[in-house]
Amino acid sequence: MWRVSRGPFSSYFRAWHLLNTEQNEEEQIKRDIHVRNILRKTFDPTNINNREFVKRYRLTKEAFDFLCQTLKEKTTLKASKRVSLELKVICALSFYATGSYQRIVGMGKYLGQTTVSMYVRQVTDALNSPSVLKTFIRFPLTPAEREITRQKFYTKYGFPGVIGCIDGSHFHIFTPGKDIEHLFFCRKHYHSLNVQMICDSDGKIINLNPKYGGATHDAFIWENSEVNNFMQRLHQNNEHTWLLGDSGYPQRPWLMTPITDAAEGTPEAKYTTVHGQTRVIIENTFGRLKNRWRCLSKDRTLHYKPEKCAKIIIACSVLHNIAIDFTVPDSEDFNNHSDDQIQDNFRYIEGTGRDDALIRGRAMRTQLVDRINRLH
Repeated sequence: MWRVSRGPFSSYFRAWHLLNTEQNEEEQIKRDIHVRNILRKTFDPTNINNREFVKRYRLTKEAFDFLCQTLKEKTTLKASKRVSLELKVICALSFYATGSYQRIVGMGKYLGQTTVSMYVRQVTDALNSPSVLKTFIRFPLTPAEREITRQKFYTKYGFPGVIGCIDGSHFHIFTPGKDIEHLFFCRKHYHSLNVQMICDSDGKIINLNPKYGGATHDAFIWENSEVNNFMQRLHQNNEHTWLLGDSGYPQRPWLMTPITDAAEGTPEAKYTTVHGQTRVIIENTFGRLKNRWRCLSKDRTLHYKPEKCAKIIIACSVLHNIAIDFTVPDSEDFNNHSDDQIQDNFRYIEGTGRDDALIRGRAMRTQLVDRINRLH
């Protein structure tokens, strides 16, 4: 049997073999990159029927085109030499819709998870840009806008004076660092962000605040919010309008809550019934948001720092509103019950001292009880 001697020739042979192997590997990598580049240029994720497109990406093709054009015009999101802006948006939509990188990584087998993650971050940042938020998440700031909103609520639900329904919902996140973990551990025994949202009569999100951890209660978030200050200024200017909240919120002239101990058959009970029938739109909004964008659902956990989780929630809220604008149908398995809209039987406990805002709030609510009793 022939064997290579152990002299100098053997060392030269091993060195040549090693160098040749490295060169072959480098050439293979270059070929793989070349093939991926060709696939990126030829791959068209929109080359499917509209129903399948909605199933995969939760938007119609028309809404997708609108979204891409908006991001081109209003943000710094750009195409690169190798990847179009549209493909970046597709990557993000696929992640938001599933909470997983696996589908988009597997498509065509030419996008790595690190690459997809980068595109998701870029699109998320673009959807959080001030120009986008001002366009798609709009609280009614002018008297004319508020009048339109009030009329829509009244026409749809028969509750006068409403410009929004408010509630908080928990969004699962990965365990934060030990120094801040206690701020995010919620009463449901997992780590979360407690996100305050306000919606209109169509279920569009008109205000949200995702900066508080799950250990913070709804009432505290509300009391320290800018929208609370804004509603107070409206009442100081004698504009009688309000939000609807559940019993976890304080009764105020600008925030109407139910009368939980109302006797059956009384005007107070009728008010509370109409209040609940109107306010359920915010619970449905949370359910639709989490059902459409499954990265936010109870079956998924956002594996990022709280700040990035908040950005993803805001991005999905923008997309939620765009979906409503384009009448994109909800997922086939949608139901109206969000995973954490189960009531905790928590009631806001008012202070024992004289609270002028509480007194005025109850007086305003009494007037509403009489008015709703006459209307219904």
